[in-house]
Amino acid sequence: MKPLRKTTRARNKVTSTMLASTSGDLDLPLDDVVIVFACSENFVPYLSVAVQSIIDNASPSRRYDIVVLTRNISPTSMITLTRQVTSPHVGIGFLDVDAALGDIELPHHGHFRPETYFRLLAPQLLPNVDKAIYLDSDLIVDDDVAELFDVDVTGYKLAATRDADTIGQIDGYDATVGPYLKDELGMDDPHDYFQAGVLLMNLAELRRTVTPEEFLALSTERMWRWLDQDVLNKVVNGDYVRVHMRWNYLMDWQHLRRTHIIANAPADVRAEYEEAAADPAVIHFAGPDNRPWLYPDADRAELFWHYAMRSPYLDEIRGQLEESRASVKGLAKRVQVMALYKGIMPAFDAICPAGTLRRKAVIKTYMGLGGANL
Repeated sequence: MKPLRKTTRARNKVTSTMLASTSGDLDLPLDDVVIVFACSENFVPYLSVAVQSIIDNASPSRRYDIVVLTRNISPTSMITLTRQVTSPHVGIGFLDVDAALGDIELPHHGHFRPETYFRLLAPQLLPNVDKAIYLDSDLIVDDDVAELFDVDVTGYKLAATRDADTIGQIDGYDATVGPYLKDELGMDDPHDYFQAGVLLMNLAELRRTVTPEEFLALSTERMWRWLDQDVLNKVVNGDYVRVHMRWNYLMDWQHLRRTHIIANAPADVRAEYEEAAADPAVIHFAGPDNRPWLYPDADRAELFWHYAMRSPYLDEIRGQLEESRASVKGLAKRVQVMALYKGIMPAFDAICPAGTLRRKAVIKTYMGLGGANL
């Protein structure tokens, strides 16, 4: 792999001295199923629900160690999460990534947060671990995650699911996505683009082939459309083990993702997404809004609340839901969301159907005005 161009900004200069390992701070065996999250203090309540879902579906014959990469989770929250994990088969620990990042600024936009980049540090921060599952914090696990961990990734950097949403955009919903993936990410086939919210990372292979400095240099080189997910896809370029979408079922965001976006994807992608919807092992609440802790009518919200009922943050999550439905700010946001996703977007689809030159021209104009960063 050619060395990646480093950003010229001194504060983002990547050096090997920044990337010291801190895995020795973890009092965990890390000898069976290793699961990595990246999380901020604000997202701890939803991380707690994800952790509870893992506990509830864990096999008594396996050992599960959860490692949370963070910069700002408070000691109080760490204690609360540690006390939540009462199963003798599950452990949890926390790694502060500050030593690895120094003063590097991680570019982000929209609803994305800097923590999304932390997964790129997992190979370095867990130097004695050969394989680990990475999970976003906005999901629940409704099956034994050890089944995913046992997938053979020998000779590959990772295993992942194809991104049905992005493929649907490539094939008609947003004609700017395919050229972006091919020309700017350099992917041989944009249809191989994977969703990085659930990964089985071959940490040993990643350590052998990609340095942390290369990962971070590429991450800070520019504002990528989907941030470090793009970075990973650029590095892997379609050479990964495909796992079934049931291990990363993208919730039917705004009840539009399935009928408006994925509907444009090839038949095999649509079929796999429908199979995943019928029997999801991981439900990923991916999207800028429509999360079940704010919208109880969101796709699979009932399963989120099933696990949330045993979270120590239940009262806080309920409080956020009630505030979103009762406060002036919350009601204003709901009106805005309703107008955009139930009014403007369907009208746009009707006036500029998927695959038309008119639609492509409007989207290109929107992107030129900074739409990707809104």
